[in-house]
Amino acid sequence: MSDSAHVEEWSPGFYAWAEVAKPMFPAGKAKEAFASYPWFQTTDDPFVRLSKSASETRFGLVTTGGYSIEGEQEPMRGYPSFDERAPEIRRIPTDVDRSKLVINHPGYDHKYAKEDINANLPFDRLAELVADGSIGSLANETLVLMGLQPNVGPLINETIPEIVAAFKADDVEAALLVPS
Repeated sequence: MSDSAHVEEWSPGFYAWAEVAKPMFPAGKAKEAFASYPWFQTTDDPFVRLSKSASETRFGLVTTGGYSIEGEQEPMRGYPSFDERAPEIRRIPTDVDRSKLVINHPGYDHKYAKEDINANLPFDRLAELVADGSIGSLANETLVLMGLQPNVGPLINETIPEIVAAFKADDVEAALLVPS
């Protein structure tokens, strides 16, 4: 069964949960809301073994850190939607002026990301891996999402295909996923 078919089966339970959970978030009760969340499950295997060595592979980076470039990009929506809006994507060039990066995500402590951006946007560490030959190359842009996307339908049906298309256009062969 495809992920889209799994989404169709999963959606009614999600919408029932969302009606109960939505008022809990503004009240600071996210933990209680997620105690009854209908977690999405699939039987598909999302992982594929590389057909060549990592030193010959072009990697793309996806982070759920919720970054945008101040003055150049619209800030990301700060809280999850419970409707059919697809998660937003921001494209961050790997050579961005880091002083312009803003974390729009309210759902995690920014302390460590502010101390060292490599905590969830590992530009320096990946550049080191390219320089020492451990990985072949890195995509020119990092794709940034906002974590905490409770409605997986738009994520699976819209956002993931957009990520795949962007990576294919940049000849990316493998994705590195960095949760925040």
